Amino acid sequence: MFTQQIPPDNLEQMKFSAIIVHALFAGAGATSTRSGGLGKRRKLGAKGGKTQKPEISGGWNTSPVPIAGIDNSVRLLKREGIIDAIPSSLCENQGKNVILVIGDGMGWEMIRAGAVAKQVVSELKSMGVDISTGASGALAAQAKAAFAGRTLSDYYTEGKGSGLSFQELSEFHVVTTSIPFIGEPNDGNHYGPARSFIGDVGNHENGMGELILGPDGKPLVFDPRDIFKGGNMVLWDDVRGGTHPWDANYFVEMNDYPTDPGFDPEFILQHAIDSANSASSYANGHKTGVNMMGVDLYEQPLRSILQEAMTCDKAGGVMTSVPILHATPAAFITHTNNRNNGHQLQDGYRETKPTFALGTCASRYQPSDDLKQAMEPGGHLSSEFTFLHQDPAVLAEDFFTPLENLDPDDGKKVLACFGGEYSSNGNDNLPYRGLDGGYTERWCSKGIVGKDEDDVAIGVTPNSTICDHWPKEELKNIPKMHENTKAALDFLGKDDDGFFLMIEQGDIDWAAHANHMDDLLGAMFDIDDVVQEVKDWIAANGGYEKNALYVTADHDHYLTLLSHFPEAVANLIIDGKAKDITPENNSNVNAWSAAVGAGRHEDDSQSQTEHLEDFSTWTEEDIQRVAHFFGPRGSGGNGWGSHSSRPVVIYSEGDDGCLEALVGKGYRVLGTEVAGSPGKIDQVHVNACMMKQLFAL
Repeated sequence: MFTQQIPPDNLEQMKFSAIIVHALFAGAGATSTRSGGLGKRRKLGAKGGKTQKPEISGGWNTSPVPIAGIDNSVRLLKREGIIDAIPSSLCENQGKNVILVIGDGMGWEMIRAGAVAKQVVSELKSMGVDISTGASGALAAQAKAAFAGRTLSDYYTEGKGSGLSFQELSEFHVVTTSIPFIGEPNDGNHYGPARSFIGDVGNHENGMGELILGPDGKPLVFDPRDIFKGGNMVLWDDVRGGTHPWDANYFVEMNDYPTDPGFDPEFILQHAIDSANSASSYANGHKTGVNMMGVDLYEQPLRSILQEAMTCDKAGGVMTSVPILHATPAAFITHTNNRNNGHQLQDGYRETKPTFALGTCASRYQPSDDLKQAMEPGGHLSSEFTFLHQDPAVLAEDFFTPLENLDPDDGKKVLACFGGEYSSNGNDNLPYRGLDGGYTERWCSKGIVGKDEDDVAIGVTPNSTICDHWPKEELKNIPKMHENTKAALDFLGKDDDGFFLMIEQGDIDWAAHANHMDDLLGAMFDIDDVVQEVKDWIAANGGYEKNALYVTADHDHYLTLLSHFPEAVANLIIDGKAKDITPENNSNVNAWSAAVGAGRHEDDSQSQTEHLEDFSTWTEEDIQRVAHFFGPRGSGGNGWGSHSSRPVVIYSEGDDGCLEALVGKGYRVLGTEVAGSPGKIDQVHVNACMMKQLFAL
């Protein structure tokens, strides 16, 4: 499709101002840290420390609006020669069961942290060290000597890695998380704008608004180019962000950083994807905007792979460690322009009625009360639904007993609720553990934001106390996540036509937002157990000839491990201080949100990294003791707290080469071709390959 860029002298005529997507501030670059082990402060970034600015953007092309949904995954597969023909119906063939496991926020570095920590824990246990209490005397000395000088190079520093159950799967790829970008950026460029071609999604419900118009009064049309070339896509840049998530530029010491002149350590901080539109790409194979899921850029509904499965008499399920209608699971069930719109979420559940849904039931992110009441014995949905919920009188080992005689082929469905109103503390999460494998004694941080006489934030003071990961008295009533997984697979596996199941470990993301490595490692151990459960089930139910398994993430954050991370983890465990892998000085305050609230995004007297450092609370000693930091190097240890645009990775088996065939390929958004990224696939390609396996295309 031909596109026309509006010349600068026409900009004043625009009804909806086109953007010059600013760098986070004029002249932004990164810096090093406080004086200490990471080196002295100096400006970083491409072209003399300045972040590259995009061209005029916004897709000011006034061709007629194309038909929404002009492309889909089946046509993508046909176009790329992966299938020979498009079937007249998706329901013609049996296909495989497809299981998608999403670690929310599980970037490559989170995976490596989990893999290394798991191996350290296993080795210490084999030496006789008690992981929860540590060791003393000769045993402690022996264990510390064994790990003295141990570095990441003794495990792995690139690629697929090993140590976790899903790293044993046969296929491995890097996945871009590119997103559409319409209109002006958010203050500080934290995330891409939550905006469709009908405007800000928080201002109206699905489709209920006028189309954004260009200077000639005609609707705007999507421009598939990168925002730095005047288009509507936040695409990946191998030079500025690194060829792979393990690019050496992220890991070299500060005095030599960066090694490549074009590398910009702040590049991945800008215009990130969120879980809603990311999961939507996996769910339906289309790109949409931040906060949007199950709809396209014109807010028209799109069918998810779960809905397609159920249309063909297959079972469809979602399960999560966070609320059932939180962004990732809801993207497979609902159609909404705004992930915070409670009634659109609940209407979506009511319309889709997935065969199996499990998670916490809290706030707006759950099926409605009237719907749950209708599932109770005697309710008008009770013959169709079995409603299970956390109950002090029901032990975890008995929780799924009511499912033993249920069969999806008989039209039976299950909703299982934990937390929220069913928990004494109203928890939004399923129980999660820490590095020591326990559910007690973690640092709970609620930092205090300090302000000046003008009420402007100037810094953060940590305020930490000891608390538990989960109320101890309730643990006996809640099955572990891998036990929930087995129950879901056993139930859905009864469907003679097969099933699709999405499993989310959502606490990885929540831990990374809080810069909390103790929580993060516990969540990584959890997803490791989940995938092992899936693998065991697959082995007992036809293997990968009848099942396809995909394990990936919806987005990354910004974590970097220092080379002595294995030794640091081991020493803390040996000393009985595993919880201190998250420093007591942690604040649980999003450094960049605090900085943006203080107007720092408009202050070019410092780089973004320097601004972040002003709102971080870890010391240099903290960083060296725990051997990791969040945010760009030099931002102070806990100097971030948000998503990033860095690509994620995917492990799979049973895919039969589909993903491999799509490496480097492009895709279409609203009928226009978006260029692929060399050596990588995109999220929409994952949907296409899952569709291929589920429906034997």
